[in-house]
Amino acid sequence: MSPQSQSRFPRLHQPEQPPSLPAWMLDPPPARRTAGDRIATALLALPGATALRRRWQVWQARRRLYQRFPNTMKVVGFVVSFAVTLALVMAVYVLLPKLS
Repeated sequence: MSPQSQSRFPRLHQPEQPPSLPAWMLDPPPARRTAGDRIATALLALPGATALRRRWQVWQARRRLYQRFPNTMKVVGFVVSFAVTLALVMAVYVLLPKLS
């Protein structure tokens, strides 16, 4: 690129100019430690907690059954929902005459 074409593009921040952000944005206060942070720190200090946490993360990252067999799970879900709905309708049909 020629020097002339580089001058056409505006620069986002000129080093000679002071930043236009307020002081609290340039130097924010440290994050507060909440009760949840303190409890998590205390639990992670227990013996064996690190290994348990790693196992939990591996278990959470596994491929779920519905991810491996999506169409099969859709069919199973349809059949289960149909059976539950049928059971509810039949229960209402059986109990309705007894309530009157």
